[in-house]
Amino acid sequence: MKKVFVIFRWILLVTLLIFLLVFTNNRQSAQKLSLHKISIKSSSDNFVDRQIVLDYLDAKLGDLDSALITDFSVAELESILYSHPSIKEVEVFTSQKGDVNIIVEQKKAIVRIKTSYEDYYLDEFGNKMELSNAYTPKLVVASGSVNADDHKDIYKFINEINKSDFWKSQITQIHFEHDDILLIPRVGNHKISIGSFEHLVDKLDNLYQFYKYAINIKGWQYYTNINLKFNNQIVCTKK
Repeated sequence: MKKVFVIFRWILLVTLLIFLLVFTNNRQSAQKLSLHKISIKSSSDNFVDRQIVLDYLDAKLGDLDSALITDFSVAELESILYSHPSIKEVEVFTSQKGDVNIIVEQKKAIVRIKTSYEDYYLDEFGNKMELSNAYTPKLVVASGSVNADDHKDIYKFINEINKSDFWKSQITQIHFEHDDILLIPRVGNHKISIGSFEHLVDKLDNLYQFYKYAINIKGWQYYTNINLKFNNQIVCTKK
């Protein structure tokens, strides 16, 4: 009799366990997806916000309000968000209740490339990045006959001038013109010819010294062109 009772107890326990598993699975399969929290990591740029993430997911997946949690996986949601042109990193966490938490880190644009046939950014790693309809940052613009072979040098140049508050503020445009590269300053009506990006640090240092001494005497409007192409020489054209 005791043996029968033990067997009955185990059968009851197993039955209860199966019932709970089935109940839990059925409940989870009917659980609606809920985008509980979308966090955008702090950045100086504003390419994406919560609404942009929601709209992007809706466009890719349809109406999420009626979606079930079992219809999607964390990997799938992350993959979709990674395809957004302004998103650099993304993490997705889900709970059994259907809550979905999303943490997004957006890309950082450092320069805008604008030619007669293309318009795009280079990001903080020197990679091509699409423009955004939601946000336009104030950046140095590289214009003229720019091609993909110039990206590496433009990237190095931007990183160099970003080390200095003065140059970061003063240089607004890089223009590629045939075999010359021109810098367009914020203050003054002159153009700065550097020829190429070779010996860039020396050229910027020479220009800074020129600004510090000659411009202080003659004024910012005195010269129309400043030529730095020649080694340790500055050739200027007066107005």
